[in-house]
Amino acid sequence: MKTRNSVVQISKSDYMLFLKHPAWLWVKKHDPSKIPPVDDATQAMFDAGHAFEPYVESLFPEGVTLGFSDYDEYLSLPVRTQRALESGAQVLFQPRFEWKDFTCISDIVSVVEGNTVDLYEIKSSTKVKPEHLYDLAFQKVVLEGNGLSVRNVSVIHVNNQYVRRGEVNPRELTAFEDVTDRVNEIAAKTPGYMQAAAQVVQSTTMPDPNPSLTKLGAKAEWLQIYENIFPPEPRVWPEDTAPTIDKQAIAGFLNDLTYPLYFLDYETMSGIIPYFDGQRPYQQVPMQYSLHILQTPDSELEHREFLHRDNSDPARPLVEQLVGDVGTEGSVIVWFEGFEKSRNTELGEMLPEYREAMAALNDRVVDLIIPFKKKWYDDPRFEGSASIKKVLPVLCPELSYKTLGIQEGGSAQRLWMEAVLDGTRENEKEQILADLLEYCGLDTLAMVKIYNQLKLSAGE
Repeated sequence: MKTRNSVVQISKSDYMLFLKHPAWLWVKKHDPSKIPPVDDATQAMFDAGHAFEPYVESLFPEGVTLGFSDYDEYLSLPVRTQRALESGAQVLFQPRFEWKDFTCISDIVSVVEGNTVDLYEIKSSTKVKPEHLYDLAFQKVVLEGNGLSVRNVSVIHVNNQYVRRGEVNPRELTAFEDVTDRVNEIAAKTPGYMQAAAQVVQSTTMPDPNPSLTKLGAKAEWLQIYENIFPPEPRVWPEDTAPTIDKQAIAGFLNDLTYPLYFLDYETMSGIIPYFDGQRPYQQVPMQYSLHILQTPDSELEHREFLHRDNSDPARPLVEQLVGDVGTEGSVIVWFEGFEKSRNTELGEMLPEYREAMAALNDRVVDLIIPFKKKWYDDPRFEGSASIKKVLPVLCPELSYKTLGIQEGGSAQRLWMEAVLDGTRENEKEQILADLLEYCGLDTLAMVKIYNQLKLSAGE
């Protein structure tokens, strides 16, 4: 650990940790083993964000790329930045500046005239967020500490209304938003925040780690670290823990269902950069579904499924099979209807000849979450959640995701895209596809089992 008199440089990312929670910065500098390593899902998110940057940079053809690929290059970056400015470079990508004990790497610095520059931050979000303004205010202070005058400040983010038609159009994919006034207002207070961050780094004791002190929407992230520092006691429920059940309300809900019952679940693909024509950034396009079917109350359970296996747009083949599998009569049961219904609407927009069929399918959708969300069936072991991942272990403990190769939707999406679209898991492709079928199939089987438990609870 650094001594109190040692110089510890505070980067832009360090500073943002301080703003989210002062204890977070302290832990990073003094006890980094408590910070979870970057997992595959987080790394994939970082990689997707980096993939957006070249499209933005292409809008600045005069740009000079600096940046670094190893630690030595990182250390030399401030000197290389200064040389590039002195040589007359007009636009710098990934320059690094140092001021006192603080340092930042900016995405784009554009020289206006003399020492006056414009500052641009590239963000893969679809709008400007509060943390972006604090990030830019820190950069502004550091740049001005280097004798530069920051004229205009902008965030360049993803335009989620862009629809791909042929080659990606960088100008239409991106959206520029001037945030100069907002950043200037925050920048006036930033040196004080920076000094407070430096004091945290130099302190031998951790600031109050209470999760209630978290800011900028980072509480869930901080809780992962907090629980590494203070492991929670395992929750043990009394043996007599029992649900509260509104039999009449549940019976009314079930009586409104129409056979055949179709239990439907989608898995989707999504990218910052649309993969195929007709897709928007971040649009969730179904590439898989599982469908369990009960033709009558006493019939055998049927199962049908679709999984796209080729590097091509999955929308049309999925819809073509789905409209045949799901018929035109009967309730279509999902969990959290907002997701499936939005996908159906979007599929109808992408494939106009199926617009009416997808709208008709939406008219048949029933959300199985309703009895749990309305607490007609409630159990303390749900811990206040109506998520199927909380409900299922209580109602149907014999079913578990924990033994599956894929255990949640984020991994399903990421692994399918890596195996099928990106080709980065070619050797694992067949196993991933098999795991996807098992995972999605369990999602709809789980709904069937929960439906059966609701019938029992209502005395049917």
